[in-house]
Order: sequence, then C-alpha cells, then structure tokens
Amino acid sequence: MLENSYSTLLSFKIHDEFFALDAMRVNHILEVPEITRIPNTPSFMIGVLNLHGNIIPVVDLRLMMGFENVEFTNDTAVVVINPEEQQDSSLGLIVDMVREVVETEGLEIKPTVADKEESMLKNFHGTFSMDGQFVHIIDIEELVAAAEM
Repeated sequence: MLENSYSTLLSFKIHDEFFALDAMRVNHILEVPEITRIPNTPSFMIGVLNLHGNIIPVVDLRLMMGFENVEFTNDTAVVVINPEEQQDSSLGLIVDMVREVVETEGLEIKPTVADKEESMLKNFHGTFSMDGQFVHIIDIEELVAAAEM
C-alpha cells in the first residue's frame, strides 16, 4: 500500500476516467457559475469566478489533461480546492461529474503508471480500484504548479 496523508478522497469523472484528490483540501463544489475569461492565458485556464468576494482562477481539467473539449452538462461542476490551506490560494477545477467521497482506510492504493508525455499532470499519488474502475489520485501541489505555468 502506498503511504498517504489523507483519510478521505473526493472522486470525480473527467472524460471516461475517474480521478480523486484529498477531500480535506476541497472548499466548495459548485454548479458552473459565470466565469470571466482572461485573455492571453493557456487554453485550460478558462477564467476567474467570484466566490464570496474572492477571485478564484478556474482551470478545465479536461483540457489540462489533454482530453477533447466538450460542452458543459448538468453534471459539470467546479471543485474549489485550497492547495496551501489558505483562502487566498484557492483554485477552481472544472470536472465532468463529482462522484463521491471515499474513505481511504482499507483501500489498496498502488503507484500510478501514467504516460508522462500525454498529460500536463506529471505526478499522481497512486491508483486504486473502486466498483471495477481505476481511480487516479491527483497530486494537488503538482496540479497547482502546472496551472501556474
């Protein structure tokens, strides 16, 4: 079992694949609100949103991971994370569908083998199986570093 520092994970779907991240770093899960576009930013940086007076940058994980761009659906959500556990460093992540919160106790988490050239996200914390599907655990710090490029 891979060593980890989290007890719960939030799982979500992007394209036909499932991913998860540390649920303790999630501040909000929102329906897609009005997002203000920002010119001259990477295609995955789709803009900013105003959340309780805070300006939150928003990235589309589908685009960031190299998947085809699609229209938002009723299931599309923005997961607002706090990478450094400080409100002023929040980041919004567009996902196709939030799945569920998963307790990590008893999960067999194995190191992830990912194609390092195909994805902007180079590091995952590991992979586990849930309901016959593989779920890849995203390294939040790596995600934030890739979004700031």
